[in-house]
Amino acid sequence: MDRSRVRLNIALYAATVLCGCVALLLLYLHVTTSDNEVNGTDVVPGAGQDVGRGLVEAVPLADDAEQERTAAQLEAASKMVTAFVNFDYQDPARTIEAVKSMATGTFLSQYSKGAKDLEKLATEAQSSMVAEVVWTGLVAGDEDTATAIVATSGTVKNKTTNFQPEARNYRIQLELVREDGRWLTKDLQYVALG
Repeated sequence: MDRSRVRLNIALYAATVLCGCVALLLLYLHVTTSDNEVNGTDVVPGAGQDVGRGLVEAVPLADDAEQERTAAQLEAASKMVTAFVNFDYQDPARTIEAVKSMATGTFLSQYSKGAKDLEKLATEAQSSMVAEVVWTGLVAGDEDTATAIVATSGTVKNKTTNFQPEARNYRIQLELVREDGRWLTKDLQYVALG
């Protein structure tokens, strides 16, 4: 009886070791033959597969200079919108000067012309807005220009809201241009929320 039990234990041990080896072999084969690499670049599974209206293609990684430029474009767009949507009627010059310092061209001209009216309306309404950038996305960009969309979330309070904060969420599209090494806003438009 003891002999058969020893043989059974040996057989079970051998089966367990064999199953473990097979599992490791299958894992190795799966990892080395996965579709997560195209021309040495990691990509999502499915690269090269037909998805109806086209093929899934691997996008090569951007070089360091392009990544730095994109980061600078996104940062400039975020800073401009942060300055643009945060406004306090008690200190309108702070917002106006911040926006003007990051603006150029037609936008700078239009904003400068409307700044006095903005200050007057905000003071009459005793309006303040506090908002933050939720996300910033680059629509297109090259060495000299960029288009970005920025989403904000915040609150406004004024006479109309009985000085109670009301939610205000905006999507703003900016056209940026590089001047003297700085990314400046040459156009700014609200995008309708749909």
